[in-house]
Amino acid sequence: MKGLIKPIGEYSETDISAMFGLMSEFYDNMDEAVFRRDFADKDYCLALYEAEKIVGFTTQKLLTINVENKEIHGIFSGDTIIHKDHWGDIELFRVWAKFWFEYAEKYDEFYWFLICKGYKTYRIMPLFWSEYYPNFRTPTPEYEQKIIRTYASSLYPEDYNPETGVIEYRHTKDKLRAGVADADTSKMKNKDVAFFCRANPGHAEGNDLACLAKIDRACLRPRAPEILF
Repeated sequence: MKGLIKPIGEYSETDISAMFGLMSEFYDNMDEAVFRRDFADKDYCLALYEAEKIVGFTTQKLLTINVENKEIHGIFSGDTIIHKDHWGDIELFRVWAKFWFEYAEKYDEFYWFLICKGYKTYRIMPLFWSEYYPNFRTPTPEYEQKIIRTYASSLYPEDYNPETGVIEYRHTKDKLRAGVADADTSKMKNKDVAFFCRANPGHAEGNDLACLAKIDRACLRPRAPEILF
């Protein structure tokens, strides 16, 4: 497999249709018009290829917010999926990390803004980061909490609940199909999975937990750089 990140405008209609088909295979309530609108709103897309077939992708939007009279820059991850045949392979995230960690070097602070409706996405953070929020180990510091609230409120002003930290959609929303990423009893033994399910009790209905990780090598776990770079 090979991962490739390109500006959103460089993807063909065939590519976009393939991505929608892949999402529809693993998500309920998919609407192609909504998918295409959201896709066009992003700045980059990282696609994962196997023999020229797209088997995974993640869309990315550059985002700038103002917190404490300071501009905060980051990248927001939109639709993301990897075909189940390739679960466990880190090629997509390795390419993502190499691109964005280099990109982040031009800023004093650069963050990964992400929303998680499944524990698999959430677990990327504890897998590679030593500092990320929210988590079960430590309360979210006030500064990072302000960043989370500001970015989530700017993207989802009608649905974000600042009290819970969850984007609680008021309309029908795409959600993972049953059996794709169910947090069964065995999965709940993992403290990160258990925390995610407590923090986002409506995840099975498509609700998203607003999360934050600083794109800075100093915030990674000790062995993460040798895996990612």
